[in-house]
Formats: sequence, structure tokens, C-alpha cells
Amino acid sequence: MKILLVEDEVHKRDEIIQCVDEVLSVRPEIVDGVSSAVLRVLEEDYDLIILDMALSTFGERAEDLKKGHDQAQGGIEVLRALKMKGKTTKVVIVTQYPDFYIGSAKIKLKNSPKIVKEKYDQDVLGAVLYHYKSKPTLQRISMILRMCK
Repeated sequence: MKILLVEDEVHKRDEIIQCVDEVLSVRPEIVDGVSSAVLRVLEEDYDLIILDMALSTFGERAEDLKKGHDQAQGGIEVLRALKMKGKTTKVVIVTQYPDFYIGSAKIKLKNSPKIVKEKYDQDVLGAVLYHYKSKPTLQRISMILRMCK
């Protein structure tokens, strides 16, 4: 199984990696910015993408070592790239915000799987409101990952 983890916060990334390893016994490919995530989904096919919705323009691995601007809709750019290439994959949204914007429309996280499916033609397995070091958060992520087995 080929997994892409799109996350720019190290502590959150580490917890998600642990969940993926425990449930699927796979090490995900990791990108930490909008630019690198868009390039990866344009170049490669993934069975699963674990996607943060708020991302930096460039990750810490950028050549100039600058993260760029935070983009509240950074995850949307990744979804747009997938749609543009005609790719459909399984997606798990993991974000620290109870809602986000698609264009000018405010979307509640709990409604996002249906809306992302309709607008971007992706198979959203679930959307998780992330809380640091929260056992219920990690249990929810693990439960959704089990659907990929």
C-alpha cells in the first residue's frame, strides 16, 4: 500500500505515522508543504492520502529553508491537483480546525467527506479534528485507517 502523509507540523506528523505503522504496518511517504504535495500527487499514484487542510506553501525541506506562507486552504490545492489529473484516491482529512473554506464557502469538518467527494471526486474515508496527545483522536485515526485493510 502506497501512502502519502501531507502534514507540516512535526508532532502531529509523528503521531499519525505511529497510527499508520500500528494499523497498516506501512511507512508513509511524507511531504510538508503545498508545493511538494501537489508535485507528488501529480507524479505518483497513492492508495491513501492523509491530508492536513492548513499547510505552509513550502515545507522545511525547501531549498531556501523558508516555509513560505501558511495557507488555510492548502489541502484544497492538493485535492484540486488530483481532480485536474483525473485521479481518485482514498483520503483521510486530519486537521486542527473544526471547519475550513472551499473557495468562499465555509465547510464544517463533519460535512467535509461528502462535499469533497462531490466537488473533487475523492473517496474521503473520514475527517478527524486533531488534538495533540489525545487518545480519542488517535483512536479515531486508527479506526479510519482500518477501513484501508
